[in-house]
Amino acid sequence: MPKRKTIDRPYVKHPRYGDKPVPSGEKISSEDLKRAHWRYNGLKIFPETAIRADVTKQNYAIYPREVYVDIEEHCRNCGRPFIFFAREQKYWFEVLGFWVDAHCTKCVECRKKEHEIKWMQMRYQALVALEKRSITESKELKAIAMELYQLGYIRDARKFSSNLK
Repeated sequence: MPKRKTIDRPYVKHPRYGDKPVPSGEKISSEDLKRAHWRYNGLKIFPETAIRADVTKQNYAIYPREVYVDIEEHCRNCGRPFIFFAREQKYWFEVLGFWVDAHCTKCVECRKKEHEIKWMQMRYQALVALEKRSITESKELKAIAMELYQLGYIRDARKFSSNLK
């Protein structure tokens, strides 16, 4: 029986880090990597990308993450493979203060779309709440409402059209 060919699908491109593992140049042993975080044993990681962490800046319950390493993930929304970059993790866990056991579940493109939709929803609510809207604001409201309707966030076309008056 012939062997099945595995197809390497390209990773979703991150605007800052690209679509390939980013070698760090640091020399971290495989033993140190195995001990660095309990999740690393069950994931596809890229050892050449490992960077040391500053555990004093992390939020953790039991175990800190001593080393960050690029990790292959699959987006919960679109299913495409992406890399959760070591440098991105360092930012998440040491600057933004996320718990070190938090995990990136969406690719950068799906996260961006999600942020845009949240912004549109907030802007829509702000424009609807205005007692008097300018012509420009009314046009903006109409465009946002149409986009949210097409995306399925506004379901009742009558409600949507009553807010555009």
